[in-house]
Amino acid sequence: METKPSEISSSKMFGGYNKRYKHFSPTLGCSMTFHIYFPPSTSTSPSHRFPVLYWLSGLTCTDENFIIKSGAQRVASSEGVALIAPDTSPRGLSIEGEAESWDFGVGAGFYLNATQEKWKNWRMYDYVVKELPKILNENFPQLDTSRASISGHSMGGHGALTIYLKNLDKYKSVSAFAPVVNPTNCPWGQKAFSNYLGGNKTDWEVN
Repeated sequence: METKPSEISSSKMFGGYNKRYKHFSPTLGCSMTFHIYFPPSTSTSPSHRFPVLYWLSGLTCTDENFIIKSGAQRVASSEGVALIAPDTSPRGLSIEGEAESWDFGVGAGFYLNATQEKWKNWRMYDYVVKELPKILNENFPQLDTSRASISGHSMGGHGALTIYLKNLDKYKSVSAFAPVVNPTNCPWGQKAFSNYLGGNKTDWEVN
């Protein structure tokens, strides 16, 4: 299976390009897609590299929602920042119950590493923090992942905050829009954490 990303779509926007890629993820055990918005290059230096902003979307979303709906490319274009939008969960694994509800399973990875055997492929934390940056480093020399920030909305806001706080050396800044900030005390978080992490609430606290 091909771990090297292959381009599957491209569209021009604000002088740059939205590009969608597909690859096999060893971390998640399935094929994954992600988007990159490449701003137009205004530098005459061939060694110029764009800083990156990772965007983590919320429940039910894919890598397409933010890219299609946000209009963030306008600012990214003027500021010379590349936008990186991963998907929100593994897909296509055909795990029993993975698509029975909108707030758990497919489209609802919560950016954590599941510890329960049934959901062992739900390792979105490792995918976002480790695998995806490595893919970007190895395949897109125009990106500078040493200058990275992270942001997100709702479930993705929770993911952005927790990932940043656990990896202060990896990100320059964090921001979150309407984040799930107390998942252990809301139905969405309780449903996800009990299934992904088990019934011991002490294990929930590190996520």
